[in-house]
Amino acid sequence: MISKGERTRNEILKQSIRYSSQYGLSDVTIGSVAKLCGLSRTGVISHFKNKEDMQVAILQYGEALFIDRVITPARCENSLDHLVNLLNCWSTWINDMFNDPQMSCPFIKAVVEFQNRPDSQVRSFVINQQERLLNYLTHRIERCIEQKQFSSDIPSHVIAYELYSLYLGHAITKYTLSQNKAGELFKLSVLRLIEQYK
Repeated sequence: MISKGERTRNEILKQSIRYSSQYGLSDVTIGSVAKLCGLSRTGVISHFKNKEDMQVAILQYGEALFIDRVITPARCENSLDHLVNLLNCWSTWINDMFNDPQMSCPFIKAVVEFQNRPDSQVRSFVINQQERLLNYLTHRIERCIEQKQFSSDIPSHVIAYELYSLYLGHAITKYTLSQNKAGELFKLSVLRLIEQYK
C-alpha cells in the first residue's frame, strides 16, 4: 500500500514533468511546485533535499514514463521493425501523454538549459541520461546489422547519431508546421535514411 507521503511525492513529480515539458526544467522551483500542487514550500522540501535533487527526481520520473510509453511498446522480434517502432513512439510520446501541442520533450529542454552549468548535478544526470538513450539506440542498430537488415559498412554509432539528430531536428521544427504534417515528414525521413543503411 502506498503511503500518503509517497502519493504526495508522486503527485509532485507528475505535475512537475508536465510543467517542465511546457516551460522547462530550470523553471521548476520549490515555489512553483508548491503552487502547482497546493502545498506549502515546507511540504515540498520535505520530499527532496533541495531544488536540484527535485529536478533530478523529475528527470528520473520522466525516464520511467519514457520506458513505459516508448521503449516497452516498441519491442518486437524483428529488429528493423523494433527500431522503426522505437523512433515513431519516441517522436510522439509527449503529445500522446499530454495531448497538448505546447508540450515538448523535457529531456531536450534540460540538455539545452543546463549545458553551460558544468558544476550542476542536473547537467551531469541529463547528459548521462542522453548517453544511455543513445547507447540503447546504437544497440538496436547493432541488432539490425547482426540480422543483416543493415549493411555492416556503416558503423552503428554513425547510424545512431544520424537518427538521433533527425529526432532532435523534428522535436524543434515540428512547431513550425502542423503536428500531422511534421509527424508524416519525420516518418518518411526515417524510412528514407533506413533505405540508405540497408
